[in-house]
Parts: sequence; structure tokens; C-alpha cells
Amino acid sequence: MEKNLAGCIIGSIQRETPRRDLSIPERFEILLVLALGSPAETITVDDLGPDGDIKYWRDEAGVHLVPKRSLDEIIIG
Repeated sequence: MEKNLAGCIIGSIQRETPRRDLSIPERFEILLVLALGSPAETITVDDLGPDGDIKYWRDEAGVHLVPKRSLDEIIIG
């Protein structure tokens, strides 16, 4: 069921902080953090343009557009 949440994967983190705060045992390696929450802006996924540019941008209405490659472009086989 859709909950109207947005997410962001964060790789540049101080790994000992979540380990300490969440009591994560040493046997687990913290690689990434996933931030979830209600978006403060309108975000849409846009098809990658012919120039292949993956930079995020905003349209004239302030909508945050995130260009993504299609599944056909990233799945091999």
C-alpha cells in the first residue's frame, strides 16, 4: 500500500553514530542509510533525455524532476 513516503539512500555517513544509537552489533557492516519521510516538495521521475544527462532539475512550477534510465537500458539479458 502506498504511504506517500519518499526515500533517499545516503552513503556518506559517520557509521559509528547509527551503530551506537540503534545498538547495531559489530558483526553487521553499515554500508548505507535509507532516509524515509514525507517529501517537502513535489518530485517526479522523468525519462532520461537523448543527451543522457542525469542531473536533477526543477521545472518552471518548481517540480523536482529526477531523470532515470529505463529498465531496458539497465537490465542485461
